[in-house]
Amino acid sequence: MSSSEAILKTLEVTMYRCDLREKQRTVLWMLLQGKEKKEIANTLHLSEEAIRKHQRTIYNKLGIEGKSQLVKWVIEQISSSIHEPQPLSKDQIFWEQMQQRNPYEAGVNTWK
Repeated sequence: MSSSEAILKTLEVTMYRCDLREKQRTVLWMLLQGKEKKEIANTLHLSEEAIRKHQRTIYNKLGIEGKSQLVKWVIEQISSSIHEPQPLSKDQIFWEQMQQRNPYEAGVNTWK
């Protein structure tokens, strides 16, 4: 796996962990590629307002407030992956998300 593929994989895993939906991940990838909201809206056949809403939701889920913090977030994710060489599998991501939502749905016994 090349270093650029490893970076993309790290970011994709992190997007799952942050509970970004498919459309939000698509918008985020396009923002990371430097595309403007108007171009994203045209490509995805959405309004610019819809893209702005997706962007706000993405920023809220990532705990950031703007593009400069988004760049910082990406750098942090990449640098943390150096210390975590094994990304989560899709099954692990699924169970991690389920446990965050409702432990009973994930089949986790919380009775003591």
